[in-house]
Amino acid sequence: MSKKIIKLAVLVPAALGALALAGVLIFNATRHFIVEHNEALVHSVAQSILPALLVNDTQQVNAVLKALENYPGIESAELVSAQGASIASYTRSGNVLDPMSASFELASANDDPNQMHVMAPITFDSLIVANLHIAVNLWPTYLRIITWLGILLIVPSVIYVLIKQLRIKVRFERVAADDDADRGGSSFDVAHAVNAAMQDADLSIDYQPIQRMSDDGVFGMEVVVCWRHPSGQTLHVSPSDFVGMAEKNKICLPFDDWLLRSACAQAVAWQHQYGPLILAINITEAQFKEPSFAQKIRDVCRDTQYPHQLLELEVNESVVATNPKKAAAHIAAFAEQGLSVTIDRFGLSAHSQSLLEVLPVHKVKIDGKLVQRLNYDVQVKEWVNATIQHALAHDVQVMADGLDFGWQQAELQSMGCILGQGAYFYSPMTAVAFESLLSKRSFRVTRMPNLREAPSDSGKYSAA
Repeated sequence: MSKKIIKLAVLVPAALGALALAGVLIFNATRHFIVEHNEALVHSVAQSILPALLVNDTQQVNAVLKALENYPGIESAELVSAQGASIASYTRSGNVLDPMSASFELASANDDPNQMHVMAPITFDSLIVANLHIAVNLWPTYLRIITWLGILLIVPSVIYVLIKQLRIKVRFERVAADDDADRGGSSFDVAHAVNAAMQDADLSIDYQPIQRMSDDGVFGMEVVVCWRHPSGQTLHVSPSDFVGMAEKNKICLPFDDWLLRSACAQAVAWQHQYGPLILAINITEAQFKEPSFAQKIRDVCRDTQYPHQLLELEVNESVVATNPKKAAAHIAAFAEQGLSVTIDRFGLSAHSQSLLEVLPVHKVKIDGKLVQRLNYDVQVKEWVNATIQHALAHDVQVMADGLDFGWQQAELQSMGCILGQGAYFYSPMTAVAFESLLSKRSFRVTRMPNLREAPSDSGKYSAA
């Protein structure tokens, strides 16, 4: 018998024994935690029932018990008066435990290791007015723990794979150059990467549809830069982030001109076949503040024959919030050229609403981070609603970004949001895919008139 086999014969049982011992210890510790957790939960629920119980609000009592369905382990519950009469009950569908058939003790487990019965008295002025009985199935909790232990075992390997696969980008300065050796081992620089990408046609323009909340029709599209790295990785990034990175690294590239001309030319082609479409494009802080940028856009629109009235320039709220008065002057300069400015990533600042008192914009886009928190953060929901109402009061249209679910659309639409964008509708897509969408979906231009918008011939395209 070889030494390797002998070693395995010794180590494998030892390892299995250690794992078994660790499992027992973890199980016992977990069970103790679960018992304490359910005891605290039952007492908390009992206290929340007391106000409704005192005013004989049966509907509220049932609502509190119904909320127990959010806790997978709770199978049934019953509220019993001090005289032993049943007041209200909750039962989860399927095989359930009968709490009233058991002999209850405060936070005590019965003979079945997978079941536990818990009782908590509801007191008022030191008098017991009722008792809350809850039957708990511990197996769902055990299953979650087992699942998490399994996840923890594979996390190191997952992290390793992610590091190997995702070490390429997201930020351009982190991208490893494939030809470092050919350039004498010099470190990667953004200018070289962007130039190479443009020369090799690795950069392209994708489009993310903008949807009407009312009927999910296509309102327009936002321009998104798609960088397909030779490694096979694909990165979608806003033009402002891409150009901003180039500006940060003092790169002089015709990127912004190429982007504008390509997007406008494509929009014109679609307009001839399908009608006018809003074209939204992000701009950087430097572009926003550049006095000649508005005229440059007008020149591109003239050369490509794209109606400048349909172009919407998106600038981040952080750019305009630093100096709202100067930002208002820049926006006014764009308006003089018949160009509209939208405040992107709106609502993240405590001063977001006050910006609308100063900035002559026609649209704001609620940041996706706020949209994601609508269902569990009451304060965020109230803030978003107040922000939307404030915008509508100032004749400002409201669009929401980052919609992933239908309930988000319904919630925001009820608040007054008219446009939406996100994975719930469509992710960024190629020009071919977007044209296919246009051929199947209805759309129209639905811009509301903005009283503060500079007079121009934009009314030709602003009516729905």
